[in-house]
Amino acid sequence: MKIKQVFDGVFKTIFWLWNLTFLSIVYLGILPILGVPLIKATIDGTIPLEFSLTMAATIAVPTLCTVIGARRFRKQPLQLMRWFYGVEAPLFLLCLLRLFLLRELTPASSQIIATIALCIAAFSVEMLYGYLGKRENVQNIFDSQNSHNQQPRIFNLIGEKRSAWLQLGCHSLMVVVGTWAATLLLYYAVPVALYTLYGFLFVVIQFFKFTWVSPFLEMFKYGAWASALIWIPLSFILFGLTCSLFVVMPSLYGFLYIHSGRKIWQSFAAQYGKNKALIGSLGVIAAWLAIFSALQQQPQVAALKMLATPPANDTVRQTLLAKSDMIRSGLVNAYLSPYRYLSTVGENNHIYEIYKNSWIFPDGAAQTLQNSYNFLMSPFLYQGSSADVEKAEKLYGQFFDTELQKGDTEAVKHAVQSTSNREEAKAGLLNVNQEKVWLQSQEVTVKENGDWADVQLYEVYKNQTPNLQEVFYYFSLPESAAVTGVWLGDTGDLNKRFVFTVSPRGAAQQVYNQQVVERVDPALLEQIGPKQYRLRAFPIPAKREFTQTEGPTEMHLWLTYKVMRQPQGWAMPVLAEKRNIFWNQNTRRTIAGKEVKYSRKEARETWLPHFLPAVAQQPLTVQQAILPGGNIISAKPLADANYSLPQGKKFAVILDTSRSMAAESKEVKETFEWLKANAAGKNGVDVYVASAAGMPPKFVEDVRNFDAAKVTFYGTIQLKDMLQQFAQLRGDKSYDNVFLVSDRHSYELSDDRKLKLSISSPLWTVHLGGLPPGYDDATLKAIQDSGGGVSTDMKEAMQRVATTAASGESTVSVVDGYAWSYAKNSKSEKTLKSGAVTELKDTGNEGFKPIAARQLITALSKQKNSNQLTQLDAMHAVAKNFKVVTPYSSMIVLVNDAQREQLKAAEAKSDRFDREVESGKEQLSKPNNPLNVSGVPEPEEWLLLTVGAIGLLAVFLRQRRAKTV
Repeated sequence: MKIKQVFDGVFKTIFWLWNLTFLSIVYLGILPILGVPLIKATIDGTIPLEFSLTMAATIAVPTLCTVIGARRFRKQPLQLMRWFYGVEAPLFLLCLLRLFLLRELTPASSQIIATIALCIAAFSVEMLYGYLGKRENVQNIFDSQNSHNQQPRIFNLIGEKRSAWLQLGCHSLMVVVGTWAATLLLYYAVPVALYTLYGFLFVVIQFFKFTWVSPFLEMFKYGAWASALIWIPLSFILFGLTCSLFVVMPSLYGFLYIHSGRKIWQSFAAQYGKNKALIGSLGVIAAWLAIFSALQQQPQVAALKMLATPPANDTVRQTLLAKSDMIRSGLVNAYLSPYRYLSTVGENNHIYEIYKNSWIFPDGAAQTLQNSYNFLMSPFLYQGSSADVEKAEKLYGQFFDTELQKGDTEAVKHAVQSTSNREEAKAGLLNVNQEKVWLQSQEVTVKENGDWADVQLYEVYKNQTPNLQEVFYYFSLPESAAVTGVWLGDTGDLNKRFVFTVSPRGAAQQVYNQQVVERVDPALLEQIGPKQYRLRAFPIPAKREFTQTEGPTEMHLWLTYKVMRQPQGWAMPVLAEKRNIFWNQNTRRTIAGKEVKYSRKEARETWLPHFLPAVAQQPLTVQQAILPGGNIISAKPLADANYSLPQGKKFAVILDTSRSMAAESKEVKETFEWLKANAAGKNGVDVYVASAAGMPPKFVEDVRNFDAAKVTFYGTIQLKDMLQQFAQLRGDKSYDNVFLVSDRHSYELSDDRKLKLSISSPLWTVHLGGLPPGYDDATLKAIQDSGGGVSTDMKEAMQRVATTAASGESTVSVVDGYAWSYAKNSKSEKTLKSGAVTELKDTGNEGFKPIAARQLITALSKQKNSNQLTQLDAMHAVAKNFKVVTPYSSMIVLVNDAQREQLKAAEAKSDRFDREVESGKEQLSKPNNPLNVSGVPEPEEWLLLTVGAIGLLAVFLRQRRAKTV
């Protein structure tokens, strides 16, 4: 009897001491420190709701279990321990694992977590209400003792029989889960027992050495008396109790669940017979194992195997295309494996290290333990290597013809967000394009000057995150437009804004990227295509978390350009892509002096109108400008009757067969039908069908022999590779013009390779469905140097080619309704050769000259020069003189002398025009692998780490309290 009383006292002490200690720490420390910021991050959308719910459950579990223990089992110590080890401890541990260790759940891991939660719920029901079947057949004494407990209403609604079957099924799984979890916990319980005993002896020895007295008194000295008297003792008590209780948890947890399962099985068998009980139990277990086995097949294994070698024919390509969903699932799973799995199988070595270093196990025995652990933990381990992340990203681009982060944005976003660590989530989330900077206001002003106008775009940005952000725009303007300025400011005061510098494109990019790394204000405006531009501004000031923080709260940006009048009016920038920035119905918009209001959906989708109507509608006239060096640029308006189609020419049409072209298959067919009907009869038109890796490109002589409906669009091909394939197939054939039919190809997949060939004929890229964000410089050079251009329609491209030829040799281009011509004043030839930038005496049309300068640079780019750097410098000198952006010269905004010195040094380098491809793709911050270790700390090191963590927590609390005062 005395022994029973001793055990009863021990059971009560364990239950109440652990719970009261934990609740004290939670409600006085953890909840204010972690809970409030976590809830705030959830409201902001930084962290998914499920993690805040898990945090709430982590706190609620001990609270509710303590209340239920006090109300239902206060006088039953043995039941308190069953409640503690069967419900509270496993549920609390499950919440901790979900909150701090498990990130995005996979189907396999979700099944395990859901099953454990179901079994815990079933065990709690059995403890509170006993067997749910008929009471007169209950044989178990404990069930009969609890038979007076009224069942919940839900079981009455389900019915007695169904409740009994449901309970049998759950408790059948409980046997499986109990065995699995107990075995898994045993791997840790044995080392924890050793560490706990060793640590206890270490603490006793250190205590009597009194080495702790000095740091303890220091805490009083710096005002951390609460930590010294409350937090450290409570934390040690909780830590010691938890370690002690964890040691016996595997055996008790397994025993309780197996015993509970056997008990319910016997009660069910007594009511419905052993055969039904056996069939029911085995059926549930078999169904669960079948589902488990199916979910264990990770999709990346098949996906990586299917894409291991490029397909050699259209049949194989079509087979793979039919399995796109499976391939997508597998590649995304491999790419996000650090977020979805705890570790790869090969890198999981912590059990091996623990037993080899702590117990001096032989390598073979330690590895056997590790292998058995890997088998039990297979739902949480990735079947592959960490190198699969990069491999999957590359294969995704090659198969789907787009960057993975762009093609599966939502999947990447959810994976990166799946963490309870607020700062870690933000670091990862910032690497994926999201709405982080709000466009507070936008103002467009237009100053008309007859046939051309000055346009200013003024925007104000407000950061919605506590981190510095970058605004990123891809946009296009008419090919004849000239961008004339970009400025940054902390306020709307024009006199205090930071001015731009026109710099060689490579030097400007290099300095901008360096300044972003150093977190100093720059802005960069580049031309990355005949019509395409890229604008970046950094940093948008972080959102203030404390009102006393000083410094700017917003960023102001001004952009100006000159544009020729078209029948629709004045062209506005057309957005191709935006990053970080968003706008809505609360954004204040003023366009041409009028306030503009958009509806909710339209307000989120519309950046600017495509055109603003011209106020003055006088007839267009010929414009002319005399530029330095005697260069004369003229712009002659064209009527519809001035345009024509080519005759008697020889054309090559290159067809892009990348996968993304499948979305434009209708336009592809219409384009080739138009060529057959309008170009093939009067011109020679050959077709070159480009192809992704695995199949060779094809040549079709005469477009009338080509059937676009039979093309299989597969993989990805860069424009440079299409041109290379064309050069290999053409042999000695010559063409008057080359047309490359593509779509809004994936600029993110471009690279910095140089073209290994020169295109002697003008190269025209026809982009069905819209212009791409930009081109790599090698492709852009091929278009510019050959005298070609870009278009979104084959008819328009053909008309521009024919009309340019009909307009005379002096014509630079036919674009935006004007024929642009270039002439040279021979009297100033000597001046031009000397490199002087003195201007001829010409007082007329000054405002038109920046537009003319853009056309002069286009004309100069077509001239052949053996010294490419000299030619680039000459074109840059024109851009710098007239302050315009060109494909070779960018605008950068600098704010201090150190930046200007850095730019000056970059401009003096020989690679000042070498610009790298920047896709905007970010490197995601990957979580650490918790199951991979290089060594295991000794027990005393663990103790020191624990003490250090408590000390850091005390410092953090004190600093946080000081900030909020």
